[in-house]
Amino acid sequence: QNEKDFYNLINVYADAVFHPRATSDPMVHAQEGWHLELEKIEEPLTYKGVVYNEMKGVYSSPDSLLQRDAQQSIFPDNTYGVDSGGSPVEIPNLSFEQFAEFHQKFYHPGNSRIFFAGDDDVANRLEIMDEYLKDFGPSPESKPASTIQWQKKTFDAPKKIRNPYPAGNDQPETHMIMMNWLVNDRPLTPVEEITVTILDHLLMGTSSSILYKTLMESGLGESITGGGLMSELMQGTFSAGLKG
Repeated sequence: QNEKDFYNLINVYADAVFHPRATSDPMVHAQEGWHLELEKIEEPLTYKGVVYNEMKGVYSSPDSLLQRDAQQSIFPDNTYGVDSGGSPVEIPNLSFEQFAEFHQKFYHPGNSRIFFAGDDDVANRLEIMDEYLKDFGPSPESKPASTIQWQKKTFDAPKKIRNPYPAGNDQPETHMIMMNWLVNDRPLTPVEEITVTILDHLLMGTSSSILYKTLMESGLGESITGGGLMSELMQGTFSAGLKG
């Protein structure tokens, strides 16, 4: 609502996005990514880092590990098959140089879309953005290299993947199981899209839905996991299973 504040915000955001300190200062990578720390001289060195510790927390959650294994098993060939946050085992292998090179390639303005909303002068907006964008040259690799490839349906039989998850000594030695399907390997038509959405609701949408109810009354587990149809990614997936 306030034009001066609006332009101040634009400058703050544009500077953070297009000239982040993380790509020029290795100390940011050390703090946010990973570094070695020594608490006491007689103790061994330990890995520390904001993102590293966050991902250690994520990887200590059985539910999170199950969802991750499910997605990575469905998408073995494209970017959905890797962890965007980073596996704690792999994070310490990432150098500052690799991080900066990745950022330069994929977080290039050529790979962005810039939106303004309001009744301010359009020429002012263009001048402000020109101050930031003029520092960059063309980057023909940015868009093609970040295109998500379609995962083809290549399985001709079910695949079984078994992985451990962390548990305390006082926790029962129970298991979690989930069945996962790749719904489509081409864009769905609007009719197909609404059809699978309705089918998902009939199967898993409520506690009285047929698949949900059957699983709960089977006595094979304590609670449902999976969530049915997931349509947030470029391709749909369907998952259903039991915990305990």
